[in-house]
Amino acid sequence: MNRLKKAVCAVLAAVVILSCFTACEEKKEIDVANITLSDDQLNDVNKNIDKTLSEVEYSGGVFVKLNKNILYEKYFGIEDPETEKKIDENTRYQVSSLTKNITGAAILQLADEGKLSLNDSLKQYFDASGKHAYLKDITIKDLVDLEVSFGAYHVDLLKDDSKRMEIKKLIMKGGDLKSYITDFILDFGIESGSNQAHSNYYLLGIIIEKVTGESYKDYIQKNIYDKVNMKNSTVVNKDQPMYGYNVDKKKWRNEKLNMYYNNYEFMFSSFGAVSTLTDMYNFYNAVMQNKLTKTNLIKKIDAFVTNYGFGFRHDGHNLYSYSGTSLHTSYAYLNDETKEFVILCSNQIGNIRLNATGKAVYNAVNSKINGMLLEEE
Repeated sequence: MNRLKKAVCAVLAAVVILSCFTACEEKKEIDVANITLSDDQLNDVNKNIDKTLSEVEYSGGVFVKLNKNILYEKYFGIEDPETEKKIDENTRYQVSSLTKNITGAAILQLADEGKLSLNDSLKQYFDASGKHAYLKDITIKDLVDLEVSFGAYHVDLLKDDSKRMEIKKLIMKGGDLKSYITDFILDFGIESGSNQAHSNYYLLGIIIEKVTGESYKDYIQKNIYDKVNMKNSTVVNKDQPMYGYNVDKKKWRNEKLNMYYNNYEFMFSSFGAVSTLTDMYNFYNAVMQNKLTKTNLIKKIDAFVTNYGFGFRHDGHNLYSYSGTSLHTSYAYLNDETKEFVILCSNQIGNIRLNATGKAVYNAVNSKINGMLLEEE
């Protein structure tokens, strides 16, 4: 009888152990791309995001999506202090360095069509004689992934009083500002140790124009904006007044008065896109779903040696892009594994403030996701 009991107990123990292993196996097979949050988790996320935005007196839009579920979409503040028009889904922002993501996608489109190669030497597009002979050893890929850096042309130009006056005269006379800036970038040369991408992407815009025979703005309109339904997107326009709010100084700034940061030729393919929060989501969603390029853009970024490519900073499945001019700030986060988006567009002045806010919003969501994944292990 004792032997029978022992045998039965052994069988039951085996069944329990097997069940545990089976349950563990089932838990580990979680579909990461279709993670959903419970109502309690979602409420907690929303409270944390609300608290974060309240603490920085946030003005702008915030959009958070996890696979097929919109977790958070809210708009705060006003876009025009004169009319007190409230910010909504149609509010336009100078998305600044997020322009680099658009320029990068355009470059890959042209590479897919065989109109250029990422391995092309810059000597194919610019005069590489004399003091510019160094261009022979630099490729489009070097520009795209920041393997080399030409620095921040706008900073180097504007800190020089004489250069600033020359630019002012060119703008007022309708001169060839693009050629002026291009020559300045090439004459200035490579900045050793720099991690700036501004001049790199200015040159990429010039290459797009040389290859297509179209203006950058026309090419982007047809091949990016129209293709992914970015109906409210355009480029910097001196006749389109925009305002930014400096939280620290409690003061509004009208960018229409700034001839540099409201001039298309000066901003161009590095800073020049103007868009809405929902349009930028359409763009990033197209990137995620590989609808813009034949080559998978995200896989191409992951293959780069540096942690930068096509205007994105990347770390495994995570892709970041953030920016700030003297007027507006933007932040975008994508995760190709969880299909998560966090996008912020703000009319607050201050890149560091917005970047920290964007990360806090991202953390509010991912603390829940990471907790769920840990429970599955």
